[in-house]
Amino acid sequence: MNPTRFGLATAFALLGPQLLVAQTPPTDGLIRHGAARHFVLVVKTDGSVVGWGNEEDGMAARPRSTGIVAAPTVIALPGKVRQVAVGLLTAYALLEDGTVVAWGDNHDGQLGNGAMGANIVLGIYPKSSVTPMRVTGLEDIIQIEAGERYALALRQDGTVWAWGLRDDGAIGDGKPTTLRPLSAIGPVQVPGLEGITRIAAGRTHNLALRRDGHVMSWGSNSEGELGIGTRFTGWTPAEVTGLDRVVAIDAGGAARGISGVIRDDGAVWMWGSNVETMMGNGEGPLSPDDPGARTLLPVPLKGIAGAKSLSLGGGHAAVLLGDGSLRMWGHDGWGQIGVGTSGSYHKRPVKVTGLANVAAVYLGGAHSFAVRTDGTFWIWGFRYRGAGLLAKDLQVPTRLDLP
Repeated sequence: MNPTRFGLATAFALLGPQLLVAQTPPTDGLIRHGAARHFVLVVKTDGSVVGWGNEEDGMAARPRSTGIVAAPTVIALPGKVRQVAVGLLTAYALLEDGTVVAWGDNHDGQLGNGAMGANIVLGIYPKSSVTPMRVTGLEDIIQIEAGERYALALRQDGTVWAWGLRDDGAIGDGKPTTLRPLSAIGPVQVPGLEGITRIAAGRTHNLALRRDGHVMSWGSNSEGELGIGTRFTGWTPAEVTGLDRVVAIDAGGAARGISGVIRDDGAVWMWGSNVETMMGNGEGPLSPDDPGARTLLPVPLKGIAGAKSLSLGGGHAAVLLGDGSLRMWGHDGWGQIGVGTSGSYHKRPVKVTGLANVAAVYLGGAHSFAVRTDGTFWIWGFRYRGAGLLAKDLQVPTRLDLP
């Protein structure tokens, strides 16, 4: 571990809980979807789920035993799964029937199952569960996302629902955390959102893509990640300034306040923090208050054309191009850029030469994951607690076989 500049933001993002950012599942191969922080979940095309990593708070959907799942292991869930999401200590699965189940920590109502004997005002908190439990009142769901201590769900009718901790406006219902209740312990509809086709969650901020190609944002905004030209918290959704014709979004779940989109011309636009060189503009790394450390409005990323999907990790970024190749940039302390180096920064996008025919790419805090069109699963970057490949820092994409 030898990054050239290791600030507090990098330490938090790369050594703390890791997030695998949700992207559109590939249409070919054996993998549907993936997500992770302490614990990794990968959905196979038969609807089964495998996972590995830290079992804290029952993330393996079973009573905690050794505290670590050292190799990919089948996770027992009550139905076939379409998509997964992972918060700080809580996991979620969208089932094929359009319902959502959740398990793990519930201190801030992250399970979304109502009171469960709770009275948060009196200090009696909802019960956690290692058994997947249905999120109350959700049906016809087509996408889920998880922030640190809250979650989002997109219904087929284009409405968005949120539950969990209200910190920094993450729920988007206009209720500041200076007032009670501090959490929404069951799903509430996010006001001002209609015709939504895609959602994305960061740590405590969110994006929603409207059918007309415009983007809405709400939540924390200390780095300008809402893209509205200010750094004021967004307690309810507002339209991101100056963007249209957007087809893909990402809110950089493990990153320090970053957002990005792809427009229908294949161009990438970014805004938020450039502390870890994630703007890809040749500047950084920077301290938070350095000139250029924050970009409050969307700006185009130079050097990228024909982008298909975007993933923002905890200091690094990846774009999948239409030809199945990857371009990556940002912090490379443990080889997460995948070009055979470590301990540095790539301030502009570089091509990952060791991996072709990519169908989907996912990023964690200091990890990178990809699925090829042949269905194989590839990993690189900072090691997970585990055995074999999972116990090693990997500087180039390496195949990981899944059960």
